[in-house]
Amino acid sequence: MADTLDLNDYLADISNKKREDKLDEDEEIKNRALGRYFPTTAYANARSLILARLNQQILPQKLVSMDDQYNTLHKLLSQTITAGESNSCVIIGNRGAGKTALVRTVIRDLKEAKVNEFCVVYLNGLTESTDKLALNKIASELLTEQDQRDVSFTSFADSFDYLLSVLKSGDKSSLPVIFILEEFDLFAQQPKQALLYNLFDAAQSAQNPMAVIGLTCRLDTLDLLEKRVKSRFSHRQIYVFPTSELTVFKEIAQSTLYLPETDAYSEKFNETLDRLFQTPVLNEIIRSIFDLTKDMRMFHRLCYEPVSNLGPSHPFLETSDFAKSSDIQKSDSKTNILKGIALLELMLIISMKKLREKGINVFNFQMVYEEYKNFMNHTQVKGAAFGMKLYKRAVALKGFESLLMYELICPVDHVGKCPKEYRMAKLALDQGQVTEAVLKADCPFIVKKWGTGALAV
Repeated sequence: MADTLDLNDYLADISNKKREDKLDEDEEIKNRALGRYFPTTAYANARSLILARLNQQILPQKLVSMDDQYNTLHKLLSQTITAGESNSCVIIGNRGAGKTALVRTVIRDLKEAKVNEFCVVYLNGLTESTDKLALNKIASELLTEQDQRDVSFTSFADSFDYLLSVLKSGDKSSLPVIFILEEFDLFAQQPKQALLYNLFDAAQSAQNPMAVIGLTCRLDTLDLLEKRVKSRFSHRQIYVFPTSELTVFKEIAQSTLYLPETDAYSEKFNETLDRLFQTPVLNEIIRSIFDLTKDMRMFHRLCYEPVSNLGPSHPFLETSDFAKSSDIQKSDSKTNILKGIALLELMLIISMKKLREKGINVFNFQMVYEEYKNFMNHTQVKGAAFGMKLYKRAVALKGFESLLMYELICPVDHVGKCPKEYRMAKLALDQGQVTEAVLKADCPFIVKKWGTGALAV
């Protein structure tokens, strides 16, 4: 009998061990599918690579729908670097169309080709807001290239004379200099346009090989130039247009998030990314950006939070991440304030919305309270006001004053000696903001119907 019990215990132990092994195996398969068993460095490398792309620290390998613009600019700068020809050009396009990416990609390819050495000087009209700041930046860049860091300038005239001597004293064999002028239209709006005049004049003199490339989003930029400046400009213009096809826009967005398939994690990541870009939610987000601005940087802003959360507990990008990030991007300060207001204050705002729908854009507390009271009387008669009560006038006036303090409503005239309940004000929210706040608020269903217009009072 004892031997039989021992054998039964032994068989039971083996069965339990097999069951535990099967559960462990299933858990391991599940964890591997979720990416929890990938090395920790895989998440960090993927995160840093994608964030570098979003921050434009890493350029795309190939520009999409920019072949003509790329070839034109590449040929122009190649002539400056190899043949010593001085050129000038203005690149015009919408913000986010890829002007800076185009210039940086051409310069990267020229450096990788190692045809000749050349110097690049970046200027921005937002930071170099005066000719003095711009000339000091150019002089310091040229000093660095020529290893003359011990030279210093005590005045604007010194840096200006040094710049002219460097640019005009060379010959065809001198080091080519490429000037990149971001926000070119801001340089054109500076008094006397001394910087542009001297750069174009030095380029036209054809002594030191140099190229001046301006980037702007204004179509009338050349009309801002003075006659003496315009006469020294070559009038070359390159137009960069955002893509007009949604499929191309989606392809560019997806290529930003792709990883080089060097390990198991990157292969799994790209597989989930392909499925992610087939979901209706993300496609709707991309379509809204495309219809609104066609600016790829807006999609990049949505990606920051989902990409920053990549890790062992969150190995892949998910639709909910982009939906949450999109809601955060779309929200404004007033909508965020509406999330924390009391039910009475929300109902007063809905009352103002109803007055606006009747054509009454300016109102006082008495008019708003009458609208609120009519709604409460209507719901109480129908027996739908469960859990709600009609607040007294003094309590509602406190709520009205709180909305004034939050600047959700604002006064339209001087206070004077007019009683508080009769001072005129107007709602500082549009219809869509109120409707969105009502739908997201934790309030009775009858209030939501009233706020969205589904209930007639």
